[in-house]
Amino acid sequence: MRRLFFPLALLLAACSYTLTVDLGSMTLNLSGLPPTNPFPGNAYVVFPKDPQTFNPPPVDVVRGVRLEGRAVANVPLDATLAVYGRLQNPGQDLECWSFGNLVLCPEASAGERLGEVAFKGGDQALFVLEGETLTQGVRQGKLWFGLRVDGALPPGLGEIRLEELKARVTVGL
Repeated sequence: MRRLFFPLALLLAACSYTLTVDLGSMTLNLSGLPPTNPFPGNAYVVFPKDPQTFNPPPVDVVRGVRLEGRAVANVPLDATLAVYGRLQNPGQDLECWSFGNLVLCPEASAGERLGEVAFKGGDQALFVLEGETLTQGVRQGKLWFGLRVDGALPPGLGEIRLEELKARVTVGL
């Protein structure tokens, strides 16, 4: 049995490869947030009104996606922010609230949690995101990224940019 499994595993590995899809950068201007939580007692997720759009991979058989990037805040932070992803427009979700160029959703309606960005006293942090929503979004070439806000924002925080967004896409059988 073991003899049969090894050649099969090699054959399947040879039928897949990894390519990189550039998702660009995203800026989330937080200075326009309301002064009080629109969902009292609950954390919420802030999405830009417009999705992140990019050229999807030129193949349909996407097995997995791992997104790597760098987050940059306009002030040093000592916080960990959860990143969420959605395929559907949060502005059309009845649970969410539009506010200028932002859409605020209660955490329960925010979509899939893709990972975290851990700022450790600085204004930049590297991060990795994964999840089925990310995989589907890369296939479609469109995805909304949001950041979870729990409590008051740190003083002076007005903007967070997700930069150098590179999706490592595994394609094949």
